Amino acid sequence: MGGVSLLPTHRHAEVRTVQPGDEAALSRIAYETGFFGESAAVYFPARTLFGRLWITPYLRGMNPCGFVAAGPGGLRGYIVGAPDWPTYHRAVRRTVPLSLGAAWPERAHLAPSAAFLLRSALCGLPHADPARYPAHLHLNLLASARGQRLGEALLETYLEHLRGLGAGGVQLSTTLENVAAVRLYRKFGFEVLASALTPLWTPYLGRPAQLVTMGRRL
Repeated sequence: MGGVSLLPTHRHAEVRTVQPGDEAALSRIAYETGFFGESAAVYFPARTLFGRLWITPYLRGMNPCGFVAAGPGGLRGYIVGAPDWPTYHRAVRRTVPLSLGAAWPERAHLAPSAAFLLRSALCGLPHADPARYPAHLHLNLLASARGQRLGEALLETYLEHLRGLGAGGVQLSTTLENVAAVRLYRKFGFEVLASALTPLWTPYLGRPAQLVTMGRRL
């Protein structure tokens, strides 16, 4: 995406293009919000590995595609994704060695983290047709940044960026536990394209959760 691009200033933060140097801050935000808006520590205690798996592919494995909300105290939220699944899968393959290397210092936390990854692989995720919805996204905000319409600013900017890339549609995965997120996506025209009741979160929630894939054409 080239150099830093500053977009119109939001009332609470400045929206700009994501850069590789944002990786540590994005990893922190991802971890602090990775359990339905709360810390992912409950199911994934290997903090560094979490960032390497869920953030590094987007910032090191390909030309970064996304935006951040930067406030006086640092980054407050982000939206990242890929214009198509082959690009993302290549990025994952490029960054897997980095993830494995990061895992060793956290070896005491690997067993429960690996158990979650195995559960996730066995449970699977619903997906929409990649031909009609080739792009995807992840949006996360710190708790202190919610309720300020930063999610709207990030999502609107990202969707416009995807249109410029020629992506015909975009999809995302979430759960119905994320009430505010589902409300935001519906506001922007996303519809539920696939869903599945999954036991993935039962050990942590005490009940199954409804996974949904939402998408919209661009």
